[in-house]
Amino acid sequence: MNRAAQLQFNGAGAWRGALNFDAGNVPNEFWEAADHLARLSGSNVTMRAVACEPGPSGSPVATRTQLMHWTRKTGWVKS
Repeated sequence: MNRAAQLQFNGAGAWRGALNFDAGNVPNEFWEAADHLARLSGSNVTMRAVACEPGPSGSPVATRTQLMHWTRKTGWVKS
Protein backbone atom coordinates (compact mmCIF):
# COMPACT_ATOMS: atom_id res chain seq x y z
CA MET A 1 0.00 0.00 0.00
CA ASN A 2 1.40 3.38 -0.99
CA ARG A 3 0.93 5.98 1.76
CA ALA A 4 2.77 9.09 0.65
CA ALA A 5 4.43 10.95 3.51
CA GLN A 6 7.15 13.51 4.12
CA LEU A 7 9.86 13.70 6.77
CA GLN A 8 10.21 17.26 8.07
CA PHE A 9 12.79 18.92 10.33
CA ASN A 10 12.38 22.01 12.50
CA GLY A 11 15.57 23.57 13.81
CA ALA A 12 14.80 27.28 13.60
CA GLY A 13 11.07 27.78 14.10
CA ALA A 14 9.73 26.51 10.78
CA TRP A 15 9.12 23.04 9.34
CA ARG A 16 11.28 22.12 6.36
CA GLY A 17 10.54 19.16 4.12
CA ALA A 18 13.49 16.77 3.97
CA LEU A 19 12.27 13.89 1.82
CA ASN A 20 9.19 12.07 0.64
CA PHE A 21 8.68 8.37 1.38
CA ASP A 22 6.08 5.59 1.45
CA ALA A 23 4.76 5.43 5.03
CA GLY A 24 3.20 2.05 4.26
CA ASN A 25 6.60 0.46 3.74
CA VAL A 26 9.19 1.98 6.07
CA PRO A 27 11.90 -0.17 7.66
CA ASN A 28 13.01 0.59 11.22
CA GLU A 29 16.40 1.62 9.83
CA PHE A 30 14.73 4.68 8.25
CA TRP A 31 13.54 5.98 11.64
CA GLU A 32 16.87 5.09 13.28
CA ALA A 33 18.82 6.96 10.59
CA ALA A 34 16.61 10.05 10.98
CA ASP A 35 17.10 9.84 14.76
CA HIS A 36 20.90 9.78 14.34
CA LEU A 37 20.87 12.72 11.91
CA ALA A 38 18.75 14.86 14.23
CA ARG A 39 20.91 14.06 17.26
CA LEU A 40 23.99 15.14 15.31
CA SER A 41 22.30 18.31 14.04
CA GLY A 42 21.97 20.20 17.30
CA SER A 43 19.96 20.35 20.47
CA ASN A 44 16.96 22.30 19.13
CA VAL A 45 15.98 20.00 16.27
CA THR A 46 12.57 18.32 16.16
CA MET A 47 11.11 16.16 13.42
CA ARG A 48 7.77 14.93 12.22
CA ALA A 49 6.35 12.71 9.51
CA VAL A 50 3.25 14.11 7.82
CA ALA A 51 0.83 12.61 5.32
CA CYS A 52 0.94 13.82 1.72
CA GLU A 53 -1.75 14.05 -0.91
CA PRO A 54 -1.38 14.30 -4.67
CA GLY A 55 -0.82 17.83 -5.94
CA PRO A 56 -2.01 19.25 -9.27
CA SER A 57 1.00 17.81 -11.09
CA GLY A 58 0.68 14.44 -9.35
CA SER A 59 3.66 15.07 -7.07
CA PRO A 60 3.04 14.61 -3.34
CA VAL A 61 2.16 17.72 -1.35
CA ALA A 62 2.64 17.68 2.43
CA THR A 63 -0.43 18.16 4.63
CA ARG A 64 -0.58 19.08 8.32
CA THR A 65 -1.73 15.57 9.22
CA GLN A 66 1.03 14.38 11.53
CA LEU A 67 1.76 10.65 11.57
CA MET A 68 4.71 10.65 14.00
CA HIS A 69 6.84 13.19 15.83
CA TRP A 70 10.34 13.15 17.30
CA THR A 71 12.15 15.02 20.04
CA ARG A 72 15.53 14.35 21.57
CA LYS A 73 13.84 13.41 24.84
CA THR A 74 11.10 11.07 23.56
CA GLY A 75 12.44 9.76 20.27
CA TRP A 76 9.77 8.73 17.73
CA VAL A 77 6.16 8.72 18.95
CA LYS A 78 3.08 7.88 16.87
CA SER A 79 0.62 10.77 16.71
